[in-house]
Amino acid sequence: MRALLRPLARRGAFRPAPLPQGKRRLLLLQLDGLSRARLSRAMTDGLLPRLRSRLEDERLVLSRFRPGIPSSTPAFQAGLFYGRSPSVPGFVWCDRASGREVRMDRPADAAALEARLRADGPGLLRDGSAYFGIFTGEAAMPRFCLSAMAGRQAPAREEPRLGAWDLAASALVHSWTAARGLARAAVEAGRGIVDGARWTAAVGRLQHEPRFLLHRTFVAAVLRELAVQGVLLDVSRGVPIVYVDFLAFDEAAHRRGPDSPGAMGYLEDIDRALGTILSAVEAAPELGYDVHVLSDHGQVATQPFELLAGVPLTEFVARAERGERLRGPLPLRPDRGLARGRTLGGAHAAGVAVAEGGDLAHVYFLEHRTPLSLEAARARHGRVLAALASSPAVGILAARGGRRGLAMVRGTTLDLADARDVERLPYPDPALLAAYLSDLVSLPDSGDLVVLGWRGEGRRTVAYAWEFGSHGGVAPEELECFVAHPPDRSFAFDRVVRPSELHAYYEEAYRTPVARPTRPTARAGAEGARAAAREVRSP
Repeated sequence: MRALLRPLARRGAFRPAPLPQGKRRLLLLQLDGLSRARLSRAMTDGLLPRLRSRLEDERLVLSRFRPGIPSSTPAFQAGLFYGRSPSVPGFVWCDRASGREVRMDRPADAAALEARLRADGPGLLRDGSAYFGIFTGEAAMPRFCLSAMAGRQAPAREEPRLGAWDLAASALVHSWTAARGLARAAVEAGRGIVDGARWTAAVGRLQHEPRFLLHRTFVAAVLRELAVQGVLLDVSRGVPIVYVDFLAFDEAAHRRGPDSPGAMGYLEDIDRALGTILSAVEAAPELGYDVHVLSDHGQVATQPFELLAGVPLTEFVARAERGERLRGPLPLRPDRGLARGRTLGGAHAAGVAVAEGGDLAHVYFLEHRTPLSLEAARARHGRVLAALASSPAVGILAARGGRRGLAMVRGTTLDLADARDVERLPYPDPALLAAYLSDLVSLPDSGDLVVLGWRGEGRRTVAYAWEFGSHGGVAPEELECFVAHPPDRSFAFDRVVRPSELHAYYEEAYRTPVARPTRPTARAGAEGARAAAREVRSP
């Protein structure tokens, strides 16, 4: 296929602008949700032989970095594509003015957020292509990107000019790939139905299963095949920057756990796709591509909050606000979960909204138009605060207050601006945790209370969504990322603690400088939160 694609693509009309002197083209291959530790285990177990061989013969070298918080794809892409960190409070949050849930799996919400990100400067992927992003990064050719699906994307900086040869190459790619993808989708559909039936019987819950079946039969089979062949076509044309996010491991990890056979099995499929793309790049060194294989966050095995408390977090908070007593686990209702997950509705009746995504949740007191400090929350909504602080299913609470924010751990309030209090944070790297919690509470869209499910070493992390593998929070493995890069591209990746630092590196190393607007970035609402944002420093 590559032998046919290259002559067709090169005779096409699409000709990217020549690269500036000293620059190379860039191919970013993201393995969504794969931590550095699980990467090592997967290579040891023989699940990633093509990537491992390139590391062993030093065509690529492996570095570590940390992705910031929330440890989720929208926050990572906002930092990587637009240099904004901190940027969003999670995968799901509440618009305080309207009480509406904002979700990063809704195209309209993703497009609205990207429009705001774009106001701060051009996207990293300008004049390039993107596959499976939450945002497009201003790619000229966004494929399967959520924000582009809303139909409100700004015009690309350079529209591809496709002629007859381009159409011939595309037709060859899509006809061959669609046939392969549909055949695989049929197989995956059969497997998915059997696996879903067994899982539903085991947990007594159908929640997320229809969507997971659609993902594994359509996104992970048909669309991924199309994306791989599309990347080959982009590389053949010399597109200056190409980004693709391989989603299958992350999605399976959410539903079955990150160490499950189903999740780990997807790594073999991803490795085959990586091998195809890497071989194409290596076969055309004259195109000058550098390949970076990286992750955006890790996954941690979790236990759903509802299995510990008997009710979802939304209902737990609503009952606490109404003054109902919560003694131990409440009866689990077997009919719960047939509707969509991640809903704000359960707590609205009590004037409270809860937005949960993974092992991170935000609690909003909707009667107040501006964010509350911890002191104000204690005075006005003390029952909620007391219920969360005393729950064994809550690891850390973060809130506004002081100069950098406050954290509550096991009933003790710690000032994130006080070095002695920071040292008392029960975490492998207390200074890093303090910086990340300060980042979270500096954002105006964060909740009045931020709930985190990491409960310390040796204890299983709690998910506030119905998940068995999660991210978004501060469990050490969620904050452990990797990048495999060419050995001659030296950069202190191990010092990176926010994705905006990756953006700065890739812009300088690979992109043509462009003018950026000079305007202040509005981040925190309350004065205390603004002070926290100013004082956060990389540890």
